[in-house]
Amino acid sequence: MKSKTFIKPLLLFGVLVLIAFAVVMAQTPTSVKDSPIKVTIATTKGFLGPPVNRYKVGEQIPVTITMTNTSNEPVYTCISSDVYQDVPKLTRDGKLVPYMNWQSYELLNTQRNHVCEEENLPEPMMLKANESKLADWLVLVDNELSGADTWYDPLPEGKYELMLQRRLSCCGGPTVDSNTISFEVVP
Repeated sequence: MKSKTFIKPLLLFGVLVLIAFAVVMAQTPTSVKDSPIKVTIATTKGFLGPPVNRYKVGEQIPVTITMTNTSNEPVYTCISSDVYQDVPKLTRDGKLVPYMNWQSYELLNTQRNHVCEEENLPEPMMLKANESKLADWLVLVDNELSGADTWYDPLPEGKYELMLQRRLSCCGGPTVDSNTISFEVVP
């Protein structure tokens, strides 16, 4: 009897997380096609290390985010929290890899409660004309971290493709698509 009373709330929570994920994905802002800002991502060895495209199962997968102003004028952008600034899209064999449950919950919570506008301390950043700047980073997977610090549960071996939608303003507005990169997870 105890196991049934535990399973019902767990199933209900799972269904709510899936619904929340669907709502968040439906509310994702549109992407800007002609932005003067180019967003480039790379998977790296350790934080801010050299680019790599092969990881062992369970190994941390950090991603650096470089922004380039391709115009002849300075452009202002913003650095905020990953949960509403960067939205990774990871695929394995052409199928979208779902975010970990905690991250899906955080995405929905930040949109519903306007966390950025009320609690975050966004940092404006100016990109000079024709300037590239390492602007940010995120962690896709890390067995040592949990919660809002990572986006995905540990990845099984396979070949993956990643792109990122980067919001240029601090808390809302359209996004810019990054380049698409490939990496492999091996045993």
